[in-house]
Amino acid sequence: MPPPYRAWLTISNDPDNTGAADWAELHSTIWDEMSLPFGDALFVRSFNCNLPGQVNLHDNPEIAAAHYHDTLHGWGDYVHARKRGFDRDDAVQAMELLEAHGLSPRVWVDHSTHPQNLLHNSTEGSTPRHVDGSGVVYESFTYTLDLVAELGIRYVWDGRLTPILGQDVPVSPRVWYARGHASASRTAFLLAWHGLSRLGLVRWGRGMVTHNANVNRQYYPHRFADGRTLYCFRRYGTWRDADIDGLATLISPDNVDRLLSREGTCIVYSHLGKRRAARRGEATHIPPATRAALANLRSRYEQGALKLSPLSTLLDYLVLRDHVAIAADGEYIDFRPDGIRYARLEPADLAGHIFGLRIAGRARDIEVRVAGRPVTAAITRLEDHCYMVSFPPTERAVTA
Repeated sequence: MPPPYRAWLTISNDPDNTGAADWAELHSTIWDEMSLPFGDALFVRSFNCNLPGQVNLHDNPEIAAAHYHDTLHGWGDYVHARKRGFDRDDAVQAMELLEAHGLSPRVWVDHSTHPQNLLHNSTEGSTPRHVDGSGVVYESFTYTLDLVAELGIRYVWDGRLTPILGQDVPVSPRVWYARGHASASRTAFLLAWHGLSRLGLVRWGRGMVTHNANVNRQYYPHRFADGRTLYCFRRYGTWRDADIDGLATLISPDNVDRLLSREGTCIVYSHLGKRRAARRGEATHIPPATRAALANLRSRYEQGALKLSPLSTLLDYLVLRDHVAIAADGEYIDFRPDGIRYARLEPADLAGHIFGLRIAGRARDIEVRVAGRPVTAAITRLEDHCYMVSFPPTERAVTA
């Protein structure tokens, strides 16, 4: 984690059901009053006849400058749109509208069961063509993954939820299977088999989860049907708690304490614009319990315990951290491009980032590099062989 933080949390919001009044209350509370440094998601257009007045960029252009948006929830809401279907040309027009408002989203989250989806409930949006049993080839007019990548999106939700609180840290087979990643009978069998394997009586077979971080990674590369590779990321939560009421449970003080003890990352899944049916007549959208939980996040952030940020900032940090090369003798640390998020890596890409790294050698001897070239960065010794590497928080880092 960037020192001094022990864990990192962000909220991945789907804008479904968000009317103008509720959007205004969310903006006023989360981004203005509490100044929580989260990003947000948006619909570019909305044609949902069951949800008229749903906030979207085309009809509510003022949202673009109100607070930071780093996520697209599909190209728009075309669910329950009656005769208004989705076509690839809609994506082209959406790109033009995003550019006109100066928006450069880095994250994609699928919406509902629509054919434009890339992974969640449909792969039509990431599959360029289909071949039937007779060999006839059909072009997909909802395929837009090439445009998604052209727009600059590098992170795609994998379409699933994880019940494990805290990613980017190891989990045991017991935790992995017991938290809903297998049926009760399969969990019992696998745990028994794991116990026997530890005694040397059987072998822990290929494909079974071992005690390492790979099964609980916050992000991972995914190759799509068209041959393109982007990163997928995991979201934490439950389908039931994915609204403004359930958010109080997901980010409760107890959960925050557990996340801090795990020293992991957490991307909370929510629909901030949705509320429970029992409260739909209330004038206030955000319930007291959720407001209190949000205030607790702010307090933990100000204390330097819990890092908060937009979703794209967290994912960028993890990619940069995971592709740094540290010389065995501590002579240099070199931040290198990963080839997916950063085809090329420039000093400006690290501006404002702070890394906590374990490095052999002494701080005064360490040279900081970006793609092999020395750059200006501040190095602070925290304890033996542990250092904080800070890049100037400017739009363009200065090359040494």
